[in-house]
Amino acid sequence: MKRLLAQIGITYFSVLAAAFYLSDRVVYVIGGIAAVLTIVFFIIKKTRKSVFIPLMALSALIACIIHIGYGSLAVQPVVEQYGKEPHTVKAVLTEEPYQSYAKHYYRLKTQEIDGEKASIKLLLKTPTDIEAEPDDIVIFTSRLKTTDNQYYRAKGYYLVSDDYDTVVDVDSPDTHSLYYHAIQLRRLMRKTLDTLLPPDCAALCRAVLIGDKYALSLDTRDHFRYAGASYFIVVSGMHFAVVIMLLFRLMKRLNRWVRFALIMVFIVLYAAVTGFQSSVLRAGIMMTFTVFGMTIRRQPYPLNHLGLAGIIMPLMVSPYGAGDIGLILSFYATMGILLWANRILPKISVKTQTGYIPQFHIIDRLRRYKESKVDGVPMKDQSDEPFSVRILLMKLWNSVAALLAVSLAANIMVFPISVCVFHEFSLVTLLSSVLLYAEIYLILIISLAVCILYPLGFLRYLAILIAYPLMWLCKLVLWLVDGLASLPFAFFRVSQAFVYAWLAVTVILGIIVILYRNHYRYLKYAALCSAIILLGGCLTHQFLQMNTCDLEVYACGNGICAGINKGGKLYLLQMDANTKDLYPIWDQLSGRYGYAEIALCCNESEIRHFQLYRDDEFAISTLLLYDKKQEYRNEENIVPFDKDSIFAVDDDISIRVSVVGNTAVPYVNAGDRHILIIPPGCEIDDIPTDMRSADVILLSHAVKGMEELWCHDLIISENSELASLTANALKDSYQHVYYTDQGDVHYRLR
Repeated sequence: MKRLLAQIGITYFSVLAAAFYLSDRVVYVIGGIAAVLTIVFFIIKKTRKSVFIPLMALSALIACIIHIGYGSLAVQPVVEQYGKEPHTVKAVLTEEPYQSYAKHYYRLKTQEIDGEKASIKLLLKTPTDIEAEPDDIVIFTSRLKTTDNQYYRAKGYYLVSDDYDTVVDVDSPDTHSLYYHAIQLRRLMRKTLDTLLPPDCAALCRAVLIGDKYALSLDTRDHFRYAGASYFIVVSGMHFAVVIMLLFRLMKRLNRWVRFALIMVFIVLYAAVTGFQSSVLRAGIMMTFTVFGMTIRRQPYPLNHLGLAGIIMPLMVSPYGAGDIGLILSFYATMGILLWANRILPKISVKTQTGYIPQFHIIDRLRRYKESKVDGVPMKDQSDEPFSVRILLMKLWNSVAALLAVSLAANIMVFPISVCVFHEFSLVTLLSSVLLYAEIYLILIISLAVCILYPLGFLRYLAILIAYPLMWLCKLVLWLVDGLASLPFAFFRVSQAFVYAWLAVTVILGIIVILYRNHYRYLKYAALCSAIILLGGCLTHQFLQMNTCDLEVYACGNGICAGINKGGKLYLLQMDANTKDLYPIWDQLSGRYGYAEIALCCNESEIRHFQLYRDDEFAISTLLLYDKKQEYRNEENIVPFDKDSIFAVDDDISIRVSVVGNTAVPYVNAGDRHILIIPPGCEIDDIPTDMRSADVILLSHAVKGMEELWCHDLIISENSELASLTANALKDSYQHVYYTDQGDVHYRLR
């Protein structure tokens, strides 16, 4: 019965999180099945004796009811009332604004809408900085749209203002909230780190200490992702555990209730400084129960604490908050560590003569600390043991084994979720955890010490002194991450269809294992087969795509959106189309590729649209932008041009851009094939003569003067009813004519 709260809480949270991503019909079906099972389990005598079985079914039923009820009673009325017409909004800026690419994001809590009191969360996006601070009151008139972004919906932002020409008035508040002071403390910490460290090192410290990863460059974030080490640059339960252990050691001589109160203050303050991130709140709830249990001298049971966190978290945020992918990964990683780490560790560690095996759970540490206080037993076995290189190597391996056990246990639960959601995984995750663990947590502790000491005038020089080794630690971590990310086959992206096929095979293997009597014996073999299938499929796909090169033309209505796929990487070449038509394509590319090496925007009139639809869901390494006025010369990751230019994208791919009037015409060399892309509004007569001949020509619609062009194959990016008629009329002039009225066109270049 000691796991009752764990089983109920984990079941409740899991169903609530799954319901966020499923349709209402599926949630109704799950709720109906849970209702039937609840009744059946309470009726059957055998299952009724095991109370947790019917209670787990009841927890699933309650989660479905709460999800449906919240959507019907809280979300849908707000969307229907405000999600259509323009409204005048008066709201308070609740959090620090941030900038991503060319957009500024403001998280608001409304006070009035159209002069009537209303209290809802709202996301405001603007192309320019409105110079607002937290607690400021903003007033604007804009059309509010329903957001389909799952990240913001999980945070409670169901409406978004994304108009380009929104005029925003800003007023200062009369008084500030308590949270405002936490934000000022966060800013002080950032300022301290930025003052004492180089930009790249300060950005890493900010990410590790307060979860501010926006300061990291796009390349650095990508390298952490490729190395499977992204969890190091977000504040999580592991960060809490390290800091709490340090506090316990520093305050071990204090009264236990005073120590408990101080630790609670620190937990609340740290959660506020990090912006009350979901993973931080989850860890804070668990640490609160853990520290309280140790204070009243009771044996804590972490799985129960995790179950309680799963019940409390949706109540603190909203039922939709269970769908926050950061919270889901943190929740299941913690569950994996609690369930499997202690089982894995003895299998991969070796015993010294004293039998010492390293412990890594905070509960084990705290229990042993309590025993040492009561019984006088030392924390470690201090019995005499002769020194030898062999014993030293065994102890070093045990320390590495502890890190491997934690990483393996966390990945057992997180890996399937990560593959299903992000369609990507890293093969060097375990190596990253071993190489980076010590450095990251030294950075955490030293950064915290620097931020505490630097504002204290007489200790400022001490902070400056310890900032020097902190800088070299950061440089070491960045160097290791870059090296791990560049290893061959370190990172894979997989297609959605392959993920579903792999999941189906894994489920079948799981069912077969369950049907065996001694199913625990065969579980490891099933897991090994599943891993081999996933890795083998990815390696085969990578090998087959290594030398392929395809031109992909996406059906985007009026305009052109095309890219070159080489070896599974996307080089996005042309994005000149209406914004509303590009949104679904943007989501599609985000799911398939995640990022683009190169983006090319050739039409000066489309720069405004490009700023609107670019967001965090689809990263761009470099943007080639036709910028006649040179307004974007100093923008990060943007290469502006206003004259004929040549860009080397890859060893096999180069782009020659010829400026023609208010647009630019790209001529692409992909291997031994040549592609001419004619953007909307371009006259054939203006195109240089030596560019009018190509293997493939792509244009938005049939234009005057096409007889002056020569090519083998023609692709028309047009979805109108005339597209097929145009294609039929041109069949005699070209070997093949393709058009996008039936969907995307995939053209093999090599």
